[in-house]
Amino acid sequence: MRNIKKIIMYIGIPLAFFSTVLVGCQEEDAIIVVDTELIAMVKTINEVDFNNGIENVNTNATIEIVFSHTLNTELFSAALTLSSGEEAVAYSLVFSNTNSTVTLTPESKLKYETGYTLRLPAGNYTIAGKTFETPLSLSFTTAAFIPPVVSLSSDVSELEENNATATITASLDRVSQEDVSAVINLAGTATPDVDFNISGDLNIIIPAGSISAVLSITAILDGENEGNESIILSLGDAINADADPKELTILIKDALFPISLKGVFALTWDGQGSGNEGKAIHLVANQDIADLSMYGLGVANNGGGTDGLEYTFPAQSVAAGDDILVARTPDLIAAYFGACASEFEHVLLANSSISQNGDDAIELFSGTTVIETYGDSDLDGTGEAWEYKGSWAYKFDDVWTYGGVDCSIGASTMQTSSCVYPICTPALSIQGVMALLWEGSGTNGGKALHLKAQRDIADLSIYSTSVANNGGGSDGIEFTLPSISVSEGDDILLAREVATITSYFGTCINSFEHVIETSSLNQNGDDAIELYQGTDVIETYGDVIPDGTGEPWEYKGSWAYKLSGNWVNGALDCAAGSTSTQSSACVYPACD
Repeated sequence: MRNIKKIIMYIGIPLAFFSTVLVGCQEEDAIIVVDTELIAMVKTINEVDFNNGIENVNTNATIEIVFSHTLNTELFSAALTLSSGEEAVAYSLVFSNTNSTVTLTPESKLKYETGYTLRLPAGNYTIAGKTFETPLSLSFTTAAFIPPVVSLSSDVSELEENNATATITASLDRVSQEDVSAVINLAGTATPDVDFNISGDLNIIIPAGSISAVLSITAILDGENEGNESIILSLGDAINADADPKELTILIKDALFPISLKGVFALTWDGQGSGNEGKAIHLVANQDIADLSMYGLGVANNGGGTDGLEYTFPAQSVAAGDDILVARTPDLIAAYFGACASEFEHVLLANSSISQNGDDAIELFSGTTVIETYGDSDLDGTGEAWEYKGSWAYKFDDVWTYGGVDCSIGASTMQTSSCVYPICTPALSIQGVMALLWEGSGTNGGKALHLKAQRDIADLSIYSTSVANNGGGSDGIEFTLPSISVSEGDDILLAREVATITSYFGTCINSFEHVIETSSLNQNGDDAIELYQGTDVIETYGDVIPDGTGEPWEYKGSWAYKLSGNWVNGALDCAAGSTSTQSSACVYPACD
């Protein structure tokens, strides 16, 4: 059945107004219009010329035909057909105010990769009896279905364990004419309904014509000291779309107790006497504590299980952020630490129960309850990843790191050892350098410097940077960082063009807590980078002399990145031809 509507549309005066024959003599393909004949003058489908055999037509098709004379709408509508093989297609017709232009719209979307034919036989379809002499038969083929890509993103990469919420968005890379559905799969160390709640359906549906669907994840404050936990989301069972295989990870940051373990020591150095001098435990106050004696320590020796509370802190107050060192011989370990001993606001005398040998677990108590454990109280640590014999372990950004077994042997001070304790190193370090060049980067878009906060820094402006160009030696301080505070573990990106590198990094830009624009970055991949504290250079990437061309540290069209204390480099010009770091031959490690 055909639906016929009439709308008022100005399209000009029908050619029946003229009584003469119009002949274009100058063009071979000019239309010859005879006043006694009905002619289809203009034929379009989706606003392009409708030639017989046209392909890749959108399945939401609209056909328009302009005729030379006013139509008899009833006769015309009865004769016109649209079909696919033997199957007729239902459609509606809309006529202009002069009834000389007709618009045909199928009542439902056409099928993909299917042939259709529009037919109008010869006949009389006008009010004035004008004859349609040449039958009309126009065929077309619809386009193949190309599925969009559905991917996941989050407005945050970390959640505090205090009912913080993340908004998860499932997005299409383009609008689909079909409903898109997919299943969000959950993995990771966090447990649904225990560590987090989900608001919304994991069986997502993005309706036709829409571009996204959302749900939210809210962290649950569970009162347990279990460390940071991860939620890993991925897409599966996609219908009418291809699922992006990349996983989305959200970290739930454990709500800290008022005090927590920060480091453990079983150091051995030249000049030691009893062997107990290097036994100490480092703690940090996460909030103001009026009475520290509410807390205590225990050493679970040799994997024999907990020994219970063995040391109680003195009754004193400490402030949030204070570093506390409990040591068997405070004076001797302070001498070993040297100037770095001043990093501890409180150095307390331990009793003989602080007797760890580097293979013993350490327990932190609140009252008589264990609130945190380093190592495993039921396991001798010898040969385990957490062993710290002749060494130390240190918690950085809630992850334990290690100096390496016996790394302090042979040294007489912390600074001369092969494993300087992290609190004794600068609070800010270079994490990565970039001189990327990609499709659309321009000359300066990929010039950036990645810094990492090793500890909380109250005022970042005590640090500065410089680019030592072309091996000509140090240029001195060129950029001073802004006066802001940063937290331990924060990633700081200095960029020549923030908008450009943000586009290139995509969602990975969210892994940087601070993004700062500066015109001082002019490195080309053969230039050393200097980091200053005050007026002193505290770290250099590369060598201010000579030029880095051909040197192992060259990073032209690429990057360099510090991984586990060692520098790794992307291949030279590895970003060329890419449009994002994820699509390049050398994904920046922080984005991988």
